[in-house]
Amino acid sequence: MSEENFDYEVRCKTCFNKFIVQMYESHDKCLWLVDNKDWYCDSCKKDYLDKKTAMLSKANASLGFPPLTGTQKRIAWAEKIRAELINKVNYLNSTLVHENEDAKALSDKAFLLFFQEWQKETAAKWWVDNRATNVRDISIRIKEITDTLL
Repeated sequence: MSEENFDYEVRCKTCFNKFIVQMYESHDKCLWLVDNKDWYCDSCKKDYLDKKTAMLSKANASLGFPPLTGTQKRIAWAEKIRAELINKVNYLNSTLVHENEDAKALSDKAFLLFFQEWQKETAAKWWVDNRATNVRDISIRIKEITDTLL
């Protein structure tokens, strides 16, 4: 069974330029998508992603994270991943309940050391490779750091 493809002319939502998209679904479904989806030309899409990456880079830099190295596409992806992972760490830190002030101080120091480890990672590839890091992985590493401080 061969797939039919259809070419449709759509208009960019930002610059209003027309461009062609190719779709492979049923013609009725394609027509619905053409009418209801927000379309962006390659130029506008690239501008949006560049602005988003710059915003994430600035936010991460304000937390003490250095600029990333790698290809532009990988840096854009890695900045998003890094921001999500930082949010996971901050979530974990905010949900912890401490027995006393000494335990809280020890935990704060462990989190600070953990962030210092991550701040050394400047390769976008490292962040992309570690994108599956979850709260449990972070918690285990924080526990290891805490154990070395005792």
